[in-house]
Amino acid sequence: MAFSLTSSLSAEMYEYLELLHGAEKDTESYISTFKSLDAYLISMDIKEKVLSENIIQAWLRTLTVSPKTKNYIIGRIRKFSRYLNALAIPAAEPDFCRATSTHLPHTFTDEEFASIITVADNFKANAVKSETSYKFPVMLRILYGCGLRVGEALALQWEDINLDEGTITIKQAKNNKQRRVPFKDSLADILKLYRKRRFPDCNGSEFLFGNADKDGKPYLQNTFRDWFIRVLRQAKINNERTAHFERCISPHTLRHYFTFKSFLNAESQGVTLEEIMPYLSAYLGHESFFGTEKYLTTDYTMYTDSQERVAHAIQSLFPEVNFE
Repeated sequence: MAFSLTSSLSAEMYEYLELLHGAEKDTESYISTFKSLDAYLISMDIKEKVLSENIIQAWLRTLTVSPKTKNYIIGRIRKFSRYLNALAIPAAEPDFCRATSTHLPHTFTDEEFASIITVADNFKANAVKSETSYKFPVMLRILYGCGLRVGEALALQWEDINLDEGTITIKQAKNNKQRRVPFKDSLADILKLYRKRRFPDCNGSEFLFGNADKDGKPYLQNTFRDWFIRVLRQAKINNERTAHFERCISPHTLRHYFTFKSFLNAESQGVTLEEIMPYLSAYLGHESFFGTEKYLTTDYTMYTDSQERVAHAIQSLFPEVNFE
């Protein structure tokens, strides 16, 4: 290895890297993390084989990285600490910090989304023979009704859809993780009709949103994005940048909208965010609650009191981390 670790935990760091390498896991990010931690342990003249909470937090305070990057580092240290504990070496598992962002994604009002659906259902494609006029409105409903990523929806094959149980199996999810997503009867009815009319002889391997001009392979994400932006324009929903490089409304906004509506639905039934968060995170395919939290950090100005209610719910679930 073209680097040197010499702290009290250097031997364990090298051993852990060998385990990762043997399992064909990424080691570059761990090497960077271990080099930083190793240098800190040496600078503080820590000679014991221990990784206490105080040591970890003091080291984390020396890092000049974003909260999001810091959480990645914390995730690696948590795994390394479990390894140390298995070797009977005292090691703490630090809590994640709350990653914040100045970007507030747009949240549709109910009236805006109703207008989007109306325009989408009556949208005329540029090409006379284009299939997008009947395929993309169905995909739009899946994105909203299931909170899927655009790439996940485009990769769907009919064998992934269980119309009897009302579930979708996501095989090509982020981080190569598979998950099963339930959907409502209203969406099931739409999918049944869609399959009956457009896929009468379907063998299961066909893509729901395949491009006939490309041998049935899925449409590109940009194709759906362009269609969605034109729908927004016809629905008269403002999507202009107010600052250079500002992010505008995109298909991913539907995922934020789904998360927010799920929160409101749970709240109306007396279910707390703390109770629903594990299910919502699993539903969205997030590795941690922090990934789900950012989907609730959005622009609720069109919903009376929603900003305050969401903020209160998040604060109860994710109290601020104080490193002082």
